[in-house]
Amino acid sequence: MRTRRFIAIIRRLTIKPLLAGLLIMLLPAYASATNHWLAPLLQHHPLVGKIYSLEQQTFISEAELFSQLQKTPYVLVGEKHDNPDHHRLEEKILIALSSEAPAHIVFEMLTDEQQPLISTLHPNDTLKQMYQKLQWNGKGWPWNDYGPLINTAVQQGASITAGNISSALLKKIYQQGSTAAELATSRFNSMLSIPRMVREKILDQVYQSHCETMPKDQLTPMLNIQLARDASMAHAMISDVQTEETQRPSILIAGSFHTQKNIGVPLHLSQLTRQRIKTLRLTEVSETDENPGDYATSLEADYIWFTPKQLDIDYCAGLRAKTARQPEP
Repeated sequence: MRTRRFIAIIRRLTIKPLLAGLLIMLLPAYASATNHWLAPLLQHHPLVGKIYSLEQQTFISEAELFSQLQKTPYVLVGEKHDNPDHHRLEEKILIALSSEAPAHIVFEMLTDEQQPLISTLHPNDTLKQMYQKLQWNGKGWPWNDYGPLINTAVQQGASITAGNISSALLKKIYQQGSTAAELATSRFNSMLSIPRMVREKILDQVYQSHCETMPKDQLTPMLNIQLARDASMAHAMISDVQTEETQRPSILIAGSFHTQKNIGVPLHLSQLTRQRIKTLRLTEVSETDENPGDYATSLEADYIWFTPKQLDIDYCAGLRAKTARQPEP
């Protein structure tokens, strides 16, 4: 794509990182002339492309957003996994926040099993080589979506940490719940302090994400998994040892459910650090909502960056139909 080709040209220039970051900020004007948005639906919605500060209750520019985030030790970026514009914006965010010093980046898409493999990545690797080195889970996370993002992180000299837990541990938590021995470690300590009210909110969201087709009491294992994942990602974010003199942003790339301030990783992270935490939610616009305040509150996110919509699908229709066809036990 032309935008990524332009980024590649900038990377090859022998200029200071700060100047490179400033050039990246010029991309909106360049991209708008080359079919800026990839998601096909609601491209002309009045909120598309705008950034809204929930704290300031006003729209801000990209330059203002990046300036504010560069001063923030911990930045959480929440995405909708199947929206290609979210991945392109994440690439831009990583470059901007690495303009002064290489960032520390945590990916939900990488598990602790892959952590040793991350150190084998090299800036001269092709995307195919990176895919092979990481033993990437292409079924769960399409490489076309995340390969360029991993490559950008490597090219920027970022420190990369896996945020998610292994499939083996997921299975164990599903079967044993909070009694799984692995959860009795510092990596998961923050789970113990999540209030009951928050747990109930998470369970409600899990229930809704399963299209209300299963009784809530059967979804408790999924609640435990959600809490364990959030705790793991928070712990990964503080794994990059820093001093005030060498402070660099620690950035999480994850689904917006994980980055939500009042139920997700920020609740775990706030137990581990007293430094500033900011959440940026990449959000698809809705045809019926033109007020930015309709999408989130300041209790859920700090910033919203609006994009077109990728798909107009009722994800629950098929699942409900399948459930209805199943015989009674």
